[in-house]
Amino acid sequence: MQVAHEKSAMAGARACSLRSSPTFEVIFVREPPSLPVFGKLGVKPSVAVVAAPAASVGIVPRLREVVAAHGGMALKLSVVAWTIMVLGTVFFMLQG
Repeated sequence: MQVAHEKSAMAGARACSLRSSPTFEVIFVREPPSLPVFGKLGVKPSVAVVAAPAASVGIVPRLREVVAAHGGMALKLSVVAWTIMVLGTVFFMLQG
């Protein structure tokens, strides 16, 4: 009899704790109103734009072509020149 009374008391306490527990509350969230969709899902306005390269005048286009053709060599030469400059600066500072 004692065991049955303890079991019913535990079941009552468990039911009471479930009723007061906030984890079992259901909260409904209002969905936002549907907005017009643009991009991949919606309608894209048709725009007729033709991209034309701007003609550069001067030395800039020629330099661009040279760097595009010989970029790796230019990088190596600039690293060598920078290294010689730094070593020369250190040498003259130590001589000073």
